[in-house]
Amino acid sequence: SDKLQRHSVASNESDLGLEGLDSHDLARLTHNRLVEAYQTKVKVKEEEQASSAKNQTFWQRCQTYSRRIVNSNFSNAFFALVVLSNSVYLGVQLEYYAQVRDPAAAAYTWFLIVHVIYAVLFTVEVCLRIVAEGMASYLWSSEWHWNWLDVFVVSSSWIELVIDLLTPGTTSRGANSNLRLMRLIRVGRLFRVVRIMKVVRLFRSLRTLVQSLVGTLKSLAWAMVLLSLIMYIFSILFTDAALDFIVDANLQVEPLTLDEQQLLHDVNLYFGSLYKSFITMFRVISDGLTWNSPADALFRLPLGEYLWAQLFHFYIAFCSFAVLNVMTGVFCNSAIKAAESDHEMVVQSLVQTRQELRDLVSHLFNKIDSRGEGHITFTEFEKFFEDEAVKAFFESLQIGAVDAWTLFVSLDMDGDHTVSVEEFTERCMQLHGPARSADLFALRQTTVKLSQQVQQLQDAQKNGRTASKSGTKSTMNLSKDLDAFGV
Repeated sequence: SDKLQRHSVASNESDLGLEGLDSHDLARLTHNRLVEAYQTKVKVKEEEQASSAKNQTFWQRCQTYSRRIVNSNFSNAFFALVVLSNSVYLGVQLEYYAQVRDPAAAAYTWFLIVHVIYAVLFTVEVCLRIVAEGMASYLWSSEWHWNWLDVFVVSSSWIELVIDLLTPGTTSRGANSNLRLMRLIRVGRLFRVVRIMKVVRLFRSLRTLVQSLVGTLKSLAWAMVLLSLIMYIFSILFTDAALDFIVDANLQVEPLTLDEQQLLHDVNLYFGSLYKSFITMFRVISDGLTWNSPADALFRLPLGEYLWAQLFHFYIAFCSFAVLNVMTGVFCNSAIKAAESDHEMVVQSLVQTRQELRDLVSHLFNKIDSRGEGHITFTEFEKFFEDEAVKAFFESLQIGAVDAWTLFVSLDMDGDHTVSVEEFTERCMQLHGPARSADLFALRQTTVKLSQQVQQLQDAQKNGRTASKSGTKSTMNLSKDLDAFGV
């Protein structure tokens, strides 16, 4: 079989004109042919794409160009800037009319022109997305709420613009009074900046904050329910005590002194009704009201020194030291989980971490490669390995090694006793950290394959021994038969 294989290879080399070439020329010729084959394949693919592009209809070409525009980072950044500038424009316009209070002012024409420009830009954005995604996909996709908001904003902008043109001046301002809500809805487009954070790296930190805040909304709702229940219970207690005092004071025949009138005013102000008590309970724990004044009012009630004031002190301590701190911890935990659940942010963070690690490893390699040859030898590596800073760096990467030679062999991928910058970087990235589940699984699979190969070798050796014994036995029997016939 080996002879047949060598004969086949020789015949193939003879057919391809490779006979008589040494290994270097053969490798170079093979490389050139592979490059030519790859270039031919790329050219054929480009011709196929060009042919398919020619066969596209006008609508398909429009969809292709629209997708390129909509999915580009420049387009997303541009329309995000348009949204932000439009919100600033709305504030400037309202502030101007608040100061001038004259809709027929000279600046009104300029505001109208700017309004037209923004309306056209928003319309272009919506049309591009509708053409790129299709009407049905645009209106009922996973981001349908943003898309419907865009359609509503564009429609309201054009309606307001038409009314401004038909009824200019004072009449226009009066006619537009019913469209103030539509004008304010434009500010809601600011939330579309969150979508831009997917592609604009500048908004990464802002996106993390928004994602964390959204993740805490559920915890916030239940926290408010619990806090409202606690405030409601204490409000009932203090309102009941305050109403008893107020009723007794009103039924008193003798006129009230100034001190008693002030006390009645304070009690009625803070605890005169269940609603007032509830608001007081909220303000005293949220720094909206100094709790000293309500506590003094309760302290001067009947049994207030021993009961109501102490209950109020307990409420302050319980909510301030227990409830609010626990809620803060729950919010922090929810915010961290929400940030970690954003897969795109996690991927970006991992990519950034790996890139930073690559930069550190490359910097270390350049430090070891003092001659600038692009590769390091064991002598150079051993010299720098004795440096405590280098050892600390490898320990920070969780790359442990008993000695320099063991680590150098681990870094040398091709076994040529030199380590290039690519080998150094890739090996450090692979050896970084503890063994992962994928590494253990790959090791297990390799062990299983080796075990199977060893078993096959043992079976082959066993079969060979059996065949050898049977052949020897057959030879002995044949010899005996020949002796019996006298041969």
